[in-house]
Amino acid sequence: MQTATVLGMLLAALISALLVWWQYYFRAGARRNPTHVLALLRFLSVFGLFLLLLNPKISKTTVTTSKQNLVLLFDDSESIQNAGAADRVRQILTDLTGASSLSDRFHINSYGFGRELNALDSLGFQGEVSDLSGALTALKTVYGRENAVAVLVTDGNQTLGRAYEYLGPELNFPLFSLVVGDTTRYADLKISRVNLNKYVFLENSFPVEIFLTYQGRDSISSRLDVRLDGRNVFRRNVNLSAENNSMKISTSLLASEVGLKSLLLTLDSIPGEKNTANNRWRTTIEVIDEKTRVGIVSDMAHPDIGALIKAIENNEQRRVDLVNSRATAGELSEFDMLILYQPGRSFSGVYDFILQSGLNTFTIAGPRTDFTFLNRMQKGLQVSNFNQTEEILPVINPAFGLFDISDFSVEEFPPLLGTLGEILITKPNESILDQQVRGVNLQEPMLSIMSDEETRHAFLFGENIWKWRLQSFRNDQGFENFDRLMDKIVLYLTSDGKRKRLAVSYEQAYNAASDRKIKATFYDATFVFDPEAELKISIRGTDHEYTARQNMVLADNQYETDLSDLPPGEYSFSVTVEGQDIRSDGRFRIEDFNLEQLFVSSDPNRLGMLSEGSGGSLYYPDQLSALIDELSEDPRFSPVQKSTENVVSLIDFKILLGWIVMALAAEWFIRKYNGLI
Repeated sequence: MQTATVLGMLLAALISALLVWWQYYFRAGARRNPTHVLALLRFLSVFGLFLLLLNPKISKTTVTTSKQNLVLLFDDSESIQNAGAADRVRQILTDLTGASSLSDRFHINSYGFGRELNALDSLGFQGEVSDLSGALTALKTVYGRENAVAVLVTDGNQTLGRAYEYLGPELNFPLFSLVVGDTTRYADLKISRVNLNKYVFLENSFPVEIFLTYQGRDSISSRLDVRLDGRNVFRRNVNLSAENNSMKISTSLLASEVGLKSLLLTLDSIPGEKNTANNRWRTTIEVIDEKTRVGIVSDMAHPDIGALIKAIENNEQRRVDLVNSRATAGELSEFDMLILYQPGRSFSGVYDFILQSGLNTFTIAGPRTDFTFLNRMQKGLQVSNFNQTEEILPVINPAFGLFDISDFSVEEFPPLLGTLGEILITKPNESILDQQVRGVNLQEPMLSIMSDEETRHAFLFGENIWKWRLQSFRNDQGFENFDRLMDKIVLYLTSDGKRKRLAVSYEQAYNAASDRKIKATFYDATFVFDPEAELKISIRGTDHEYTARQNMVLADNQYETDLSDLPPGEYSFSVTVEGQDIRSDGRFRIEDFNLEQLFVSSDPNRLGMLSEGSGGSLYYPDQLSALIDELSEDPRFSPVQKSTENVVSLIDFKILLGWIVMALAAEWFIRKYNGLI
């Protein structure tokens, strides 16, 4: 309590006593027995009023010590086990968590990473891939607003994610790297990358690009063999040296049979080579004998058209041609679907052909669209155009269920340029994206699909979708996010128009870096998603003895099955609905290819760049005690003392008011009882 508050209370008590003395003793003259009681009651009431005016407070200061977070991040992938460093890493974990100098100074939190970042219970080194960049990004999010320092224990080899060596300046905490494994550089020849298309057309030649890398001092010779379904289709001698340590080999192979084909590339090992697992590369291609033709009808040049062509033709099963609105019925009949870009009155002949042929369409409307004409020609659609141009942001509709859009994201997507107006779709429809203008969700469709028993039509209200494709590249360093959505829309519009109640989504081939899942969506008789259905999947190995039957698990409005425990090989599967005669079949392959086996030596150079960029340092296992000493003594990581001052009122106003009222009331009754004025 402050001195001024104490003096004020003493002064209030003195003034209250003087007022009581003047009234009950100086003026009263004769002292009756009730005088002392009345004086006391008057003193209490007056002193209470003074206390209300003073409102005295007391303060209490609490000093606490805040420790920083010490984050221990361990590589839990198979490359640690393959390098023979598993026991050493477990011992490092024990030494770091058991060091009293660290536990006294830090809050210690341990994590492990392979494909994802997880709280660490124990180290099993079973991860088939390692995403170091993803783990660091996750830690940056978790400890973004807290004081922290991190210790990374890894061999520096990454099989998934961004180039982590450049992430140091982006981290909000210093990172100390402890490199484990064999840092010796052995002679090594490997297949570093293979580029080829996922789909190939029958009787067509398809290109294959093979990138070879050599690490060593001497000149070497080897041989590259390429086998398609066990048949040797290409061979090339390879000569590399320390100066000429990489090679790109390009060739074209012929697709002669329809189906899923296995492509195996092998390199002969060189003298002294320790790791031969990276001399093999297995992948798959699918040979198909049909191609979907998509026509884009437009009378204007716009970047959107180029973006649509790139996105659709990213799937080799599709070909896109650009025509104008004066195209003849014969020209239009060559297409399996049409994309109508900002139609106007000149599109009359095109709409006449669509009405006669029943062709499915994808209409993109924008500021230059003639909505009066569109309302008249497009059955089931009415747009009230307010002739006001506006920037419109997309909002995903989570209830969309015609096909799976769970892997599509509109994060940081720029707005499209459109026109405000009420949109009425009178036929059955579902919206993929809704409109948002200036932070307000208009409850109007932005990207919608309308369907009936005969035709299907998609509508996008806005131009400049080329910006969406560009933003997809900025977000993910690739166009897959945008291209996958266009691929699914085209696939839906080019199908037979009969909605399947059971839709199954899967990959033809899975490897260690793939999300090994089969996903299914099931609808009831009214084509509403049925979350109560019981879906079962039967899996059978086609080249080995394996059978399994299990229930598919409901997750995020779809059913799925995890395939991560399946051994390598080829499989067939059937998805059935319990109690109904509905079934879907398919085939897939699990590749016998472990990315973690590609590495023999650790990579201290990249780890050093990462640590130095973040303000940390690089250490080796025999320098563990030096690392502990630095963490224990570095003044940057000292605990911080914080003082908290809690100021509270000394009195409770309710009690004090009650005290004053009771004193005054008692004084009044006593005076009345004794006949005092």
